[in-house]
Amino acid sequence: MVAKETDAAVLRYRPGSAGEAAATAYATAVKRARKRLAGLGSEPWGVKPQICLVDPFPDPDDPGMVLTSGTVVDAARGEIWVVVTAENPPEPPERPLALFFGAALPAANDVELLIEGYGLHLCGVPSADTYLADIDEERGLPPLVRAEGELRTLMALSFVRFLLDRGSEADLWKVFTTARPGATDSVVQEVYGLGLSGLEEQWQRSLEVEDEPIRITAFLKLALRYLRPHVRREIEIGIYLLAQLGFVAIFPFAFSRLINELTRGNADLKFIGTLVGILAGTFVISLLAELRRNYVSAYVSASIVRELRTQMFSGLQTLSARWYSGRKQGDILSRLLSDVGQLEQGLSNTVRDGTFQVASLLVAAGTLLGLSWILGVIVLIGAPIVGFIYRRMDGGALKRSKAVQENMGALVSVAAESYQAHPVVSAFGLEDEERRKFKRQSDRVFKRQLSLQLFSGLFDLSVDAVVTTLRLVMLVVGSYLVINDRLSLGNFAAAVALVSGVVGPVTALTGIGQLIQTATGALSRVNEILLAKPDIDDHPQATPLPPVRREIRLADVGFSYDGDRPTLRGINVTIQAGTKVAFVGPTGAGKSSTLQLMMRFYDPDQGAVLFDGRDIRGATLASLRGQLGVVFQETFLFDGTLRDNIGLGRLGAAPEDIEKAARAAQLHEYIMTLPRGYDTPVGERGVRLSGGQRQRLAIARALLRDPAVLLLDEATSALDPRTERLVAETLDQVAGGRTLIAVTHRLTSIVDYDQIYVLESGQVVEQGRHDDLVALGGIYADLWAEQNGLPRPADISGQMVDPTRALAQVPIFAGLDAAGLGVAAQALREIRLERGDTLPARSGQLAVVVSGSGRVFAPDPAGRPVPVAELGPGQVFGLGALLGDDTAAQLVADRRMELGILSEQALYHLATQLPSVAAALTARRTPSAPLGGERLSSIRMLPPELRRLPPAS
Repeated sequence: MVAKETDAAVLRYRPGSAGEAAATAYATAVKRARKRLAGLGSEPWGVKPQICLVDPFPDPDDPGMVLTSGTVVDAARGEIWVVVTAENPPEPPERPLALFFGAALPAANDVELLIEGYGLHLCGVPSADTYLADIDEERGLPPLVRAEGELRTLMALSFVRFLLDRGSEADLWKVFTTARPGATDSVVQEVYGLGLSGLEEQWQRSLEVEDEPIRITAFLKLALRYLRPHVRREIEIGIYLLAQLGFVAIFPFAFSRLINELTRGNADLKFIGTLVGILAGTFVISLLAELRRNYVSAYVSASIVRELRTQMFSGLQTLSARWYSGRKQGDILSRLLSDVGQLEQGLSNTVRDGTFQVASLLVAAGTLLGLSWILGVIVLIGAPIVGFIYRRMDGGALKRSKAVQENMGALVSVAAESYQAHPVVSAFGLEDEERRKFKRQSDRVFKRQLSLQLFSGLFDLSVDAVVTTLRLVMLVVGSYLVINDRLSLGNFAAAVALVSGVVGPVTALTGIGQLIQTATGALSRVNEILLAKPDIDDHPQATPLPPVRREIRLADVGFSYDGDRPTLRGINVTIQAGTKVAFVGPTGAGKSSTLQLMMRFYDPDQGAVLFDGRDIRGATLASLRGQLGVVFQETFLFDGTLRDNIGLGRLGAAPEDIEKAARAAQLHEYIMTLPRGYDTPVGERGVRLSGGQRQRLAIARALLRDPAVLLLDEATSALDPRTERLVAETLDQVAGGRTLIAVTHRLTSIVDYDQIYVLESGQVVEQGRHDDLVALGGIYADLWAEQNGLPRPADISGQMVDPTRALAQVPIFAGLDAAGLGVAAQALREIRLERGDTLPARSGQLAVVVSGSGRVFAPDPAGRPVPVAELGPGQVFGLGALLGDDTAAQLVADRRMELGILSEQALYHLATQLPSVAAALTARRTPSAPLGGERLSSIRMLPPELRRLPPAS
């Protein structure tokens, strides 16, 4: 190939090819791109990448396929390969150059996705947010690190632009340059206040495109909507406004008359006294009208904010657990208090001052035009100029205002979290770390506030420049008119005095406009709550659900919290009414999730939860939850008395019923030892009670409800053995005629239950009574043995197999005789996987299952792991990865597994001993050009104008 060296790169191409035709323009584009990437990674080192503009070539990842478009970056060899054909011009060089230079950064692998997105941003790829939002709504977006192909590319671009909106380009570069391998998240948290996972969650929420962008008009529409109930008071405000403006309208004409009469010698003390008296009377009326107007305006704006805050709080009560799980407490509180406070300022200034300033401007402008239409027109020219400046700058103000509110919410979150975690902070000596976290977030708030104030100052400066220019022009023109007898001295003096009456409202309106801009930024965050639609709500045709009489059934239920990792898969469970049932299993098996679905905190992704054969999604929430009594794993108590907290189980319950419930929960005796008895305050979140006391109170609260179904989520986990036994006896007594469903790790509390379901990895793997499950010798028997110090049951996974027979089925060993297979078997290293342990295929190991069983999980197109195969003795796992296939599959042990492991090093050592193995390996590795590197996904959404390179300079 011919080489063409420039200051920025060395371009190579075949003479007469499409690459040669594109070389000159591409060299110019590379030079411009390199300037934009100055300082990134190896760029300052003077490295010149070898950019090969080539014809289609075999795909390095799949030599059987030919790349007819796209780019391969091989930073290790200093090469960038770009396919160029007549119909497929090369992509802009920003992305490949960013990845090329970025490969020299300390944490290049960790920030590679951000670098790729930044390169796409630099070359101006249009936003794909709407496209991504559609995908997210249809099937859910995979995590960024697991996305592939064009979807990965577009997600990286969108995420980087989200970071740039949240901070600045300097912030992103700080992440690039200061991150260290394995510690990138700490740098990201320092810069943005959240780790990458938290930022990714916020970014995905931001993809929920609003029907209408939040602009000043949206704020004004909100104000008008909330003003409608106060029409009478608004009319009253209008009357006071007219009275107040009387002085503004009269004073210029009175002043002009006084000047003209004085210059003509016609004025006397009586005339002056009468004129001043009229002005003084008008002024007194104006002051009284202003006082009353301010009071009524304050009443209206405060009423609107009260209604808005109440509406927000009411909306929060209807939102689902899924909505809350993705948000921080401090951020929600900041929206409810701080953001609504910003709205209050905007509304009060709009209602109280905005209308007055607009009316003052109109009256003053009309008066000025009456004195001199020429001077009036000159002054009024400033209004559209100020409006243009305001329009041009409102986007920047909105962005900065929203950033201030978001960072203020993060600051509240840090403070709230530290308050709740005070015992942990003290016990682990984390005071200094908490101070550092708070200071870092305070610094971020300070920087965002400073940026907003600086931008506001620039806005004020622009308006002042326009106003001052108009004043000077008016003085010159007015003087000219007076000299040429086209304007009386009195009218000129009154017009000059009236300039402040025109300019003052304009200046005041710009200040109000800035407050409205800030309030609009707050409105965008408030709207996320006001416009949020609950995932779980009554169906329009929902009807009350009668108390369960026959059965509760989970019919082929599948569920995931995040749409990525399945929590429950194919659950089929039937619970007879009036029976006691338990769900047990290892941590994370999905036990509590079954209760969440029964309470309809979430809806299943597939299947249904049926009460007496009726899908609970067609029932009203009140009728469903009204027949449930729940004791949660984490007990929450409200800041009130013991009586108040127990009484929440049934509002309005009689004192004797509350005492009866407390006795049943083994709490009454303790309460009676307290000086105030049932009227003893429990403190915020029940801090004055022990964990066991809080749990017993929660049980009493559930029993007071007298439910048809009693749900216990680790209800006795914080109780001592004696109290647990007493509470268990109580539950047996009160369970008569009720359905009792428990989730627990303490198997001793469920030995007499009618049915026990054992969950593992989101599936029911065993079911039956206690004695039957112990005799089965499976997972339940293992758990029982572990908790009671008994010998673990014998492994019943089947007989062990001869590894040589398994190896004979592997293609690369198919040509070996018995002796050769024996040599290969001797290279196997024995390992053991316990139940739930995993072995990734990417570990570069060939695994022969000697005994036990497991399942192979691989990601589906959306990146969610799904089971694809079951392996037992004599089967093999990991061959594809060992031979170079980049797979995300992993083996998960269902029970203890004995494996024979052949590492990549051992395999190639065997190749030196066994020629047939060497031949098999060689046949699978065919060289191709380029020799390596990372293939970049093409962007089909790239518009034609971005595919056309800039002209050569």
